[in-house]
Amino acid sequence: MKNKFKIGNTAVKAGDLILTEEPFAYVLSSKENGNRCDNCLKQCKVLKCSVCQFVHYCGRTCQRDAWNDHKWECSNLKRVAPKVVPDAARMLAKIIHRIQRGDGGTVKAFYNDTSFRMWKDLMSHYTDLKADKKRMDHFTSLCVVLFEFLKDISMPNTVELMGLYGRMVINSFTILDIDMNSIGTGVYLASSIIDHSCNPNAVATFDGKTINIRVTKDMPCLDWKKIRISYIDMMKTPIERQTELQQNYYFLCMCDRCMDENHLKYVHSAKCLNSKCNNPVNIPWKENLVLVKKPERKIEKTIENGICDEKATTINGENTNDIAKDSVQKCEINNDIGLEKVENVGANKNGEYGEKITNGIDKMENKVQDKGICCEECNTEYTEKHVEVFVKTMEFSELHLQNMKETSVAYVDICKYCLERQEGVLHPLNVMYAQTLDNAFDALIQVQLWETARGYAEKLIPCFRFYYGNVHPLVGLLHLKYGKILLYKMCLQEAFSQFQQAEKILKITHGERHPLYREHLLPLISQTILESE
Repeated sequence: MKNKFKIGNTAVKAGDLILTEEPFAYVLSSKENGNRCDNCLKQCKVLKCSVCQFVHYCGRTCQRDAWNDHKWECSNLKRVAPKVVPDAARMLAKIIHRIQRGDGGTVKAFYNDTSFRMWKDLMSHYTDLKADKKRMDHFTSLCVVLFEFLKDISMPNTVELMGLYGRMVINSFTILDIDMNSIGTGVYLASSIIDHSCNPNAVATFDGKTINIRVTKDMPCLDWKKIRISYIDMMKTPIERQTELQQNYYFLCMCDRCMDENHLKYVHSAKCLNSKCNNPVNIPWKENLVLVKKPERKIEKTIENGICDEKATTINGENTNDIAKDSVQKCEINNDIGLEKVENVGANKNGEYGEKITNGIDKMENKVQDKGICCEECNTEYTEKHVEVFVKTMEFSELHLQNMKETSVAYVDICKYCLERQEGVLHPLNVMYAQTLDNAFDALIQVQLWETARGYAEKLIPCFRFYYGNVHPLVGLLHLKYGKILLYKMCLQEAFSQFQQAEKILKITHGERHPLYREHLLPLISQTILESE
């Protein structure tokens, strides 16, 4: 397997490429069928395979490169036509074929000089899968498809097949195009070593089917145990991120970002009524609202020389304060003391769990005085009417955001109406306001309403930086898109400023050789400079 990695434990700087890897198995999304080459995933004019009439290639070179992987699949696709094999079933079929007939069981994907990952090293979370009704229903449906699709291959037994399925769903990466849209799915053995954090220090980007891992923060040495990427979208509340990670990867995230009290103040906050104050105001708007699951510590009181001393409980001989500092340390809490054991993070796709927590949950505390709810910064008071408006706006926003998730397109009119109701009521960093802005901006670009999109982009930038951090591919792309709108409107100085911001970020997240940087961003910068002369 072709993969390249940074050698040694030397210091790494933001933007350094630490791993490049080709997929162990991958599949182009069926929604991209006919638009992209099934081998290199390039979007271009493509031609159908003359036999199966299903897969497409950009030319003879890609067709030859893909033949060893496609020849067994070709006749099967032709036989089941006009039925379309689901992406997950096709992916699992490719894995089964590679394991049984190819080199899948012996492939070593190195991520440093001496360390590598093989297919058997990937965790399947077999026990978790068996207890997951949704995943088991999916697995059962895939089995039905596979038994019809793979009649020329001896199928593994159910236990083995579930193990293959588990490794696939837990360790798959979503392959993204230059606009960060999903175009396929791939399993990358070496890259699967990387754990999750909501405050990552690395990022995975794609050039076709090739994955590139770059660090986004300076580090004194390259330690793979400390490299973190985000498995999920970050523009969510901590509890939403924790829930998604538990459902998909079977661990509870308690990274610094999830536990950040300052960050938590903003996610469901109201805008202060004082126009000169930017402080978030937290108003109860839903019964039993939970924004994050947090650890709970048992305090042990001891009396020595008549003095009561409170100490953090030690677990397995270690102080919980020390354990809390190291998310990969393992410990247990005795159920006899009334604490329920729950798996934590520091945990990863490979099933390594760290600190245990209780089921205790935090509810947002609000500054409530005798006279009512007030801003903690300027003491501006909220009347019952103000509270009622905020509650209804949050409920309205939650409903429409949920409806948008269930459609493939965010409707411009709905987004604009939501934003009109949210303006001046929700804090500019409120997650529902940010999500609505994001949906509205994308919808406006699709219908080419540039002037309105321009105004939304200006408001969206601080939201992206708050939720994704200052160095993230989506932040760089937002600056790039905003710059293109400004260039189209001939606001050249402002456009150049946005392109500079995009360049600063994309040079780190994608590198100077990536097509997004080399073929898209640099020509726009050159065009802006020429237009300005």
